[in-house]
Amino acid sequence: MITLGGFFMKIVTSKSGLVDKRIIKSVVMGSVTGIITTVIITVLCTLGIIVTGKLPDGALDYISLFIMAAGSFTGGFISGRIYKGKGILIGVFTGLFIFLIVFISGINSIMNGVALFTAVKFIVIVFFSVFGAAVGVNKKEKLKYK
Repeated sequence: MITLGGFFMKIVTSKSGLVDKRIIKSVVMGSVTGIITTVIITVLCTLGIIVTGKLPDGALDYISLFIMAAGSFTGGFISGRIYKGKGILIGVFTGLFIFLIVFISGINSIMNGVALFTAVKFIVIVFFSVFGAAVGVNKKEKLKYK
């Protein structure tokens, strides 16, 4: 009987039977890049809100989803460019890692358990990470002129 843990270990192991370090490196580098991108976009949006002085009612949730999507796409893209293969798998791992970081960092703000918005964030983060990784894997190299 194949367990889910055994399935994932089979996917992330190399031919020598050890964990493929390229997967770990690409997921960690992509996730860190995605989180940094998320922080930068958050700071820029915050400055924009401060300068304009206005924020429409209910816009904060949509803004945060947009920021998460942009950061996750960037993280997935970087992961895919580093690994250069298995775009969907790399994107899922990157998305899960980014969501884990976001969830842990915001866990003290959840008062009444896990909200529906957390599930929406999870879906958005994983979807855009997979999309970014697929784009990153399939991106053609730049043409080099002589």
